[in-house]
Amino acid sequence: MVSIRPLTQADINYVAESVKREEWGHLRRDIERCWKYEPSGCFIAEAQNKPTGHVFSVRLGKTGWVALLIVNPKMRGKGAGTVLMQTVIDYLHKAGAETIRLEAVEKTVPLYKRLGFREEFDSLRFRRQRKPKEKPKPREENIFPMQREDIKNTAKFDAQSFGTNRLRVLQSLYEDEPQQCFVAKEKQKTWGYIMSRKIQDAHWIGPWVSKNPKTAEKLLSACLDAIRGEETELRLGMPVLNKEGTRLMEKFEFQLVGKSIRMVWGKHKHKGDIHGVYGIAGPEKG
Repeated sequence: MVSIRPLTQADINYVAESVKREEWGHLRRDIERCWKYEPSGCFIAEAQNKPTGHVFSVRLGKTGWVALLIVNPKMRGKGAGTVLMQTVIDYLHKAGAETIRLEAVEKTVPLYKRLGFREEFDSLRFRRQRKPKEKPKPREENIFPMQREDIKNTAKFDAQSFGTNRLRVLQSLYEDEPQQCFVAKEKQKTWGYIMSRKIQDAHWIGPWVSKNPKTAEKLLSACLDAIRGEETELRLGMPVLNKEGTRLMEKFEFQLVGKSIRMVWGKHKHKGDIHGVYGIAGPEKG
């Protein structure tokens, strides 16, 4: 028998061990951040009073996002994942979400389809090694280090592509590593932005949103320069629908290493203009 209860801060160590075992790359601060977005929307599965799995969620307006679904290897195939997912779907739906999205690895797609999710598009994964010897380039005109006062306008700009305002997500990402966040502005109007942060053994680039590929390229150059102090792997996720973005990946010598599948439950709404998304915030944030 599997029981479900709300996830608490005391469970973060268990989740961190679980995520590390799966080699997803998240630091403990990433997990705590996700929990703080929606503490009442994160759940633990237990069997015989021991944790056997977890799932996280966040509601942003009429859109819900589900992430970090992991079941202990020995408990897989026994229904814990289904119960966790049904619990989080019910929570988000009752909380007012009309549309629920997630990023699925291919082996979990059948589970999500049984629960009513449908495939939207592929979400590509790119990687590249960055070496300290690379020389920084002069920062392009109209590209500025992001300031706290920029975040509200950035969130409004981001909503055009993401489909809903995710101000609290961008605020928390900015606080992690503000020196790696940049905004493109002209006459006080936002044309794009980029954020990046340290994850386990790498840097994750994203969210990264732009009105056009030229601005996107300038933002990426500024971001790469900001993390030049160490040899590290660079990672990002990009919707397959962004053809200009995939061309930029080739230009910057990023390699395609895999994909996940963006899936949707409920009304097919609040999707925004995905063509402006050059980098997602992460599989756990959209």
